[in-house]
Order: sequence, then C-alpha cells, then structure tokens
Amino acid sequence: MTVGRVPSAHTPKKFAGPLYSLFYSGQFILLGVQLPFFAGWLTVNGFTTPEIGVLTGAALIARLALGPVIAFSAYHQNDERRALSIMSGVFAAGAAGLLIFSDKALIAFSAFCVLWAFGMLVPLTDTAVLRADRNGWLHYGRTRAIGSFAFLSTTLIGGAALAKFGIAAAAPIMAAAALFAFATSFLLPAEAGSRGGAKPVSLREAPKLLRSPIFVTVLFAAGLTQGAHAVYYAFSYLRWSAIGYSEVTIGALWATGVIAEIVVLLGARRLARRCSPMLLLAVAAAAATLRWMITASEPPLGVLFLIQMMHAFTFAAAYLGAIEFIDRAVPLRLVNTAMTLMSATGVGAMTGIASVIAGFVWTDFGPGAAYLMMAGMGAIALGLSLLAARRWHGGALFE
Repeated sequence: MTVGRVPSAHTPKKFAGPLYSLFYSGQFILLGVQLPFFAGWLTVNGFTTPEIGVLTGAALIARLALGPVIAFSAYHQNDERRALSIMSGVFAAGAAGLLIFSDKALIAFSAFCVLWAFGMLVPLTDTAVLRADRNGWLHYGRTRAIGSFAFLSTTLIGGAALAKFGIAAAAPIMAAAALFAFATSFLLPAEAGSRGGAKPVSLREAPKLLRSPIFVTVLFAAGLTQGAHAVYYAFSYLRWSAIGYSEVTIGALWATGVIAEIVVLLGARRLARRCSPMLLLAVAAAAATLRWMITASEPPLGVLFLIQMMHAFTFAAAYLGAIEFIDRAVPLRLVNTAMTLMSATGVGAMTGIASVIAGFVWTDFGPGAAYLMMAGMGAIALGLSLLAARRWHGGALFE
C-alpha cells in the first residue's frame, strides 16, 4: 500500500504540538463515543452481551499477535508518518463500514477493524510524540492531554447528542472522527520524530525484551491493571442504562474519569520526577482493586461519580508508570517495540481475554461478579508491581 503525503520538510516547531494534538483528537473523539456507547449501538444492531465480549476481545487479542511486527516495521521506515497514515486509514475504513453496512457480519468485521486499528495507532502515535518530546519539538503530557480533553468533550456532547437523536447517531460521529484523524496524519511534521542517529533494532534483538524477567513482570503488572478496565469499557453502558441512567448521565460519569486523567497527564513530568515507575504501577493496581470492588456493589450515583475519579490512578498512573519504565529501562532502538508490547498486552490481550470471559460471567452471574473479576486482576497486578520494585533499581535492562 503506497501512501502519498503533503511535504512538510519545513514545518515550524511551533506547529508540531498542535498537529499531533489534532491527530490524537480524531482518535479520541471516536473513542469518546466508542467506549461509553458502542455496546449499546451493537445491542441495537442485534449483538448479544457474549457476542459483544467476543468481538471486543478478538480485536484486542489480535493486537498482541501483530502489534510487535507493526512496531518493528514502523521503526525501520524512513518516514514514521507512513505507518501512522496506513493505520489511521484502516481505522477510518472500519468506522466508515459501521456507518454504511447493515449486515451483521459486515458490522462485526468493521468493528473489529476499528478496535484493532485503534490499538495499533495509539502506541505508534505515543512513540512518535515521545520522540518528538525528546527532540524538543513539543511537550508530551500537554499534547496527549489535549487528546484526553477531546475524549472528555465527546463523552459530554456525545451523550447529549445520543440522548436527543438516539444511539444510532454513534456511527456517523465515529466515522467523521476517524476520517479526520486519517486526513490529519498527512500533515504531521517529518523532522519531529527523528531518531537522531540511533541504531535501528534488529530482529535478533527484539526478543531481548521478552527474555528480561523484569520487563515481563512489569508487562504483566501494567497489562493486568489496564486489562481490569475490560468490564467498564465493554459493558458499563449496558448496566447503567438498565439501572435507568440517561446517556447524558453516562457521558458525565465517563467525563469525570477523564478529567482526573487529564490532571495527571498535565503534571506528567513533575509526577515522573517525584515518583518511581514502580510506585506509580503499584498505586494504580491497588486503586484498580478498590475501584472495581466498590463498583461491583453498585453504589449510589453520587458515590459512583467519586469512584470514577479513581481513573486518575487506575488508568493514568498505570499508563505513566509503564511509559516511564520503558523510557528509563529500555534502549532507545527498542522503545517502539516495548510501547507496542505494553499496549498489546494491557489494552490488547489482557483486556481482550477479560472481555470475552466477562461477557459470559456477566450473563451467567451478573455484573457484580464480572466487576469482582476485575478487582482480582488488580490484586494480582499489585503483587507483580511490588515484585518488580524489588528487582529493578532504575537502570537500563541491557545495552
């Protein structure tokens, strides 16, 4: 597949942050509809709860199979933007399919493309933006936070729009957002992501990450913490709408968590200086255990809003802890692969497997049991985080 692009050899540095922020925004506007409301849209289109779990899980698990290969290929491209354009093209095509198709099988295939491509796109974008941060082109935390703000705005505005126009409005919003991300990918500056002469990784070196016990321990600790969001991501709309909460209320619940996330991301550099990656991961895992135990008890709405603020820990702290660990412990030439492995394991395989199992647990034993399963994942992640903290002392894993 050949992807042409608008030349950007002389893009001023001051435009790098805004352009990447726009690129993030397209991705996260779609996510702002997909996460809170997509399960409801799929239900209206004939999908059962176990089918939604299997569909979501299959797409996420597929990230683990192909993610490292795509990351390796992207790192060896002369122009990293090509991989971003290709993946955002798949992302946009899948979202357009949701708008166009009415056949259940084609809807499932389109949804698979959207969920899979998003999981590939985010770590590739994160890696490009982190490299641009190192090169002095932008501020990673602020750039990423604008994407989170786009997600926040969408959960609120999108909730109001769906309340007025119905859940069917989710498909056109998602398609428009994905097409915007695809278009923006052609405007990204080339120089921002320069490797600065760093040696590209060889195929023989890539497995070094998975041969490192510390890396694998952190991989599973971060993966289980992120994966413990599976029920929340895939099924929270179904439960909250069944209780009687409106789309506006559901959007506000999601927005509360994202506001807390943005606060952490805006202070990412300061937080990373004061807290070790292992401390961030341990706090995130402990918070996940507590958050999902309380959610399982179906607390009153006011308490639920307070619990949503724990997203600052269960997502943002875990995310920051993982990328800070990679930044400090992994050689530069392996960062892209490490970032993709983290995403493919946590938001990919762990969330995927948990989504599949939780769909059946939800149906057979109820929402409370599914959320308690998520709390158990958090508890295991806490143990692994503490184990990693004892073994890693802040240095590089290998040269």
